[in-house]
Amino acid sequence: MPSRVRHAITNLELEEKILNGGLLVAILGLFFPWLSGQWLGDESVTYTGFGFYTSFLGTAVFLLLLSTVLITGLPLCGGPSLVKKRRREIVRLCLTSQATVLTFAMLSVLTKITFEFSHMQVRFGISITIIGCLIALLYAFLRLQEQRRSQSHELFHHPENSHTPEKRESSLPPPPPPPPPAPEPENHRLYP
Repeated sequence: MPSRVRHAITNLELEEKILNGGLLVAILGLFFPWLSGQWLGDESVTYTGFGFYTSFLGTAVFLLLLSTVLITGLPLCGGPSLVKKRRREIVRLCLTSQATVLTFAMLSVLTKITFEFSHMQVRFGISITIIGCLIALLYAFLRLQEQRRSQSHELFHHPENSHTPEKRESSLPPPPPPPPPAPEPENHRLYP
């Protein structure tokens, strides 16, 4: 089973790999520190994406990103498909855009807290999540555009654009005509 899944992952398109890699990076960023410092006293605290006032938003972002990963991951493991193939790209774009917007909302809350409490500072975990979400959002958009382009190509497919061997031979330019015969040399006598 693991070798079959590994083989299926290696056979994914490059855009698909980058999209899912961005999603996994964003999920991983939720577990790193997002906010740290001294909170109302001498006690030093550190919060991840699941802590502080943004815990509900962090949980929502985690569920959105996880469901986007599962759209690709479940069929690779032999499980059922969560979304039909023709709707997969639009669903992934919607989920990743919602996760990105919520992550920026959490950043604005954390930035406001750091302005009010000078001993608190935003940490690197939220940056990792934002970068992963933006990469996933970009490649979800590119995958959607590629799907739309291929659908329109199938809809407006012309027979003269088909790549059959008979068409290839007839589409080649004709060979050039043979050169004209060389003129016969003239005999000039110098003495009559």
